[in-house]
Amino acid sequence: MKSIPSLTEAARAIRAGTLSPLDLLEACLDRLQACDETLHAFVTRTCGSARIAAQTAEREIKAGRWRGPLHGIPIGVKDVIDVAGVPTTAQSRQLHGNVPTRHAAVVKRFVDAGALMVGKLTTHEFAFGTPSWGPPGPPALNPWNSRRFAGGSSSGAAVAAATGMVLGAIGTDTAGSVRSPAALCGVAGLKPTRQRIDTAGVFPLAQSLDTVGMIAWTVEDCATLFAAATPAPETGVPWLSSDRIPLLDADLRGLRIGVVRHFFEKDAPISIDGATAIDDALDVFRGMGCRVRDVVLPPLGEWNAVGMIILLAEAFAIHEVWLRERGHLYGDQVREPLLLGALIDATDYLEAKEHAVRLAAMLDAAFEEHDLLVTAIQPGEAIPIDSVSKWGFLERPSYGIPFNVSDNPALSVCCGFGRQGLPLALQLVARRNDELTLLQAGHAYEQAAGWRRARPPASDGGTEPPP
Repeated sequence: MKSIPSLTEAARAIRAGTLSPLDLLEACLDRLQACDETLHAFVTRTCGSARIAAQTAEREIKAGRWRGPLHGIPIGVKDVIDVAGVPTTAQSRQLHGNVPTRHAAVVKRFVDAGALMVGKLTTHEFAFGTPSWGPPGPPALNPWNSRRFAGGSSSGAAVAAATGMVLGAIGTDTAGSVRSPAALCGVAGLKPTRQRIDTAGVFPLAQSLDTVGMIAWTVEDCATLFAAATPAPETGVPWLSSDRIPLLDADLRGLRIGVVRHFFEKDAPISIDGATAIDDALDVFRGMGCRVRDVVLPPLGEWNAVGMIILLAEAFAIHEVWLRERGHLYGDQVREPLLLGALIDATDYLEAKEHAVRLAAMLDAAFEEHDLLVTAIQPGEAIPIDSVSKWGFLERPSYGIPFNVSDNPALSVCCGFGRQGLPLALQLVARRNDELTLLQAGHAYEQAAGWRRARPPASDGGTEPPP
C-alpha cells in the first residue's frame, strides 16, 4: 500500500472487501517504523496485539460479521486514557508501574467496535505543562518539520494521525489540547460537548473543563470516531448512513457565521499568514452561500483568566498530595505551573465558576443570531520546539479555552500553509450538542478548499533529526 487512506475511506474499502485490515495495519506500522524514531508519537506500542486483533477482524468481516466503520481500523490512545493491560503513565514518573485492568469507557466502545489499538500516544506530563526531554520519554515532534513544536497536550495523537501511523486517535481537551496540536500538525481535531463522551478511565486535569476528543486526517474521520464514541440512542448520533458512517454532505446556503475577529486581531494578534488564511477560508464559506459577519464577545483575556483559575485550582487539588510528598518526581515543566494552583483560594475559584456561567450566557446570546462561529486556534505556524516556554500559557491567552469554559463543541480544521511550509488552521464553534452543524461545515470546507491532498513528508521518514 503506497499511500495511507483516510479512516472513512479505509472503512468503506474494508466493508466492500477491497482492503484487508491486516494489510492496512501493516501499512500503518510501516509508517510507524519509518517515522517514530524521529517523531516520538508513541510512548508504548502494542503492535503484537494489534496484529492479532486485525486477524480476528479479517475473519469476522469475511464471515459477514462487520461491526461498523471502526472494524479493522488502527487507532492510538493518548497516554492519560486507560487501555487494559497497557501502562498509563501520563508521561510522568508519578505513574511508573501503573497498569490498568480495565479499559476507559471510550476505549471499550472502540474495542467493541473492532478498532485495532496500536499503542499509547505521547502527551505533556499529566496533559499539562510543556514538552520535556527528560524521563520518562522525549516529546512528540512536528511531522512537517521535526525541529518544530507539535502542540499540546495531545501531541502524539496529532503526529500519529498526520503521518498515517494510525487512522484516528483519542485525545483529551481541557484548554485546547486536541485542537491546538491538530492545528499545528495539519489535521482535524474535534472537542465535542463535554457530556457526549464518558470520561471514566481518563486521568483528569481539571474536571470542569476536561473533554474527550478526536484527532484524525479529515473532519469526516473525526465524525466517524465521534459517532462510535457516543452512546446511543439517547445522546447518540442519529445522522448515520446504512453503514453507520456519518452523513455530513449538506447545503450550507443561508448558514449564519459569526467571526470572532477581535480574538485574533486585537486581543491576541496572530501572524499575517494566519489571518490571511482565515480570511481566505471565510471567502470559501461565502462561496458556498454562507452569510458571514463579525461578532463581538467578551475579550479573550477575560475568558482565559476565568478558565485558567478553574484549571489551576482543580489541577492543584488533584496533585496536591503528590506535590507535597514526592514533588521531585514531577518534571520542571509541570511542577511549578501546578503549584500556582496553591495560590488560588476558594473565593477566587467560586467567583471564576460564577463568571464562567455569565460568559457562557453571552456566548449563547451570540448563537441566537448565528449558527456557527469562526476564530483562530493558534497564532500561526509551529514555533521551534526549543523556544516553547513553560510559562507560555500565562504569556499568551489560549484561543481554545473559551469553549471549554462555555462547553461548546469546537473543531480545528487546516486552512492552508504559511511561508515556512507549515500548517495553518481555523477554529469552528457551534451551539452545545450541535456537533452536526459543526462537522457538516468543517467537512464542506475541507471538500471545497482541498488541503487534504498530501500528508506531511514525515510520512516517508523525511524530516530532519531533532536538535
